[in-house]
Amino acid sequence: MSMAHLEEDELGLKNLPLCREPWQSYYILRRGILPCCHGEKPIAPMRDWAQAWNSPALQEIRKYLSQGKLSPYCLSSLGCPIVQKYLERKRQELKLAAFSPQMRPLWMRLINRLLLGFPAKIYRFLQK
Repeated sequence: MSMAHLEEDELGLKNLPLCREPWQSYYILRRGILPCCHGEKPIAPMRDWAQAWNSPALQEIRKYLSQGKLSPYCLSSLGCPIVQKYLERKRQELKLAAFSPQMRPLWMRLINRLLLGFPAKIYRFLQK
């Protein structure tokens, strides 16, 4: 199995929705209704538990998840393991993009060419 397939499976991207929690249950606490166990802020007060199941806030979360995206609510819930994996993947992508040849300033590319590519080879070696 390739690394791309592992990442897709690990994040749940292969099987939509990314998270099934908002369709299966929600949490009724004194501070309010949470769409999942990792939710940060309540989407409705505790007394509105019956209406919260199909509330606009929960519908929006479900819409994003069914499209393979994380909603703004999910992204603010930093305790969620799916969000953590997503953010780590984004950090890795940004890190790699920052050192891609297209993103380097012209002077860096010229120095790399003058030195026969040794800086890039050293950088790639250190990344492994």
